Amino acid sequence: MKIIIQLLFGATIGFFGVYFMLSISSLDLLTYADVIVTGLLVIAFILLGWSFLLHRQIKKLGSKNLQGDEEDEIDVLKYKKFSDYSLFSQSSSIIALLALCVVLMITKNMVLIVVGIIIAVISYLFVAFMVNLVHFVYPEREIPSVSDSKYAEKLLETADDGERYIILNGLYKTYHLANTVLIFAMIGATLYSVFTDNSQVFSVVLMAIVLLVLNGNYLFAVRNK
Repeated sequence: MKIIIQLLFGATIGFFGVYFMLSISSLDLLTYADVIVTGLLVIAFILLGWSFLLHRQIKKLGSKNLQGDEEDEIDVLKYKKFSDYSLFSQSSSIIALLALCVVLMITKNMVLIVVGIIIAVISYLFVAFMVNLVHFVYPEREIPSVSDSKYAEKLLETADDGERYIILNGLYKTYHLANTVLIFAMIGATLYSVFTDNSQVFSVVLMAIVLLVLNGNYLFAVRNK
């Protein structure tokens, strides 16, 4: 029954995906490109604003000296705000990069290119600030230096068993989701090429390479343990 539901769900997504791609192909993207890019940059800027507010709130919470239950409540609140900050700042960097790529490929509007570069750089700086924020979320832990070649491994070692389970569970789910999304993206790009005159061979090959690297890296990492 579960397999049937998954097949029906996939077929529904595929139908609406193809319909959406055919609808896009009939539009003159050149006419709406600047509007689309402007909208993306506005979204990225709003996410940056939220990230900035969360950054200040986390630092303010980290400066409080509390004991007992209040300290535990503050720790939970700091963790949630740090997670939101990570989501907003990373989403902003991706959306800004997408907007920059679109404007470079289609309209080459210099104003939007400059604005896109500025927002993209600021977004990536906000992502880099996450390392500094970790010290406010976990002031009692010895956080490794970002320049350390084994930064990820050492950072994972600072977490307790419960936190490691949550992190590894999230990473494992993300790994499987990335595989599924990339496969559907390859199918979607292929269908787009079939039903339109726009070849997506390079995109399909690139996504296949990403899939091979992703799975190869994971399997070799597991195999060598």
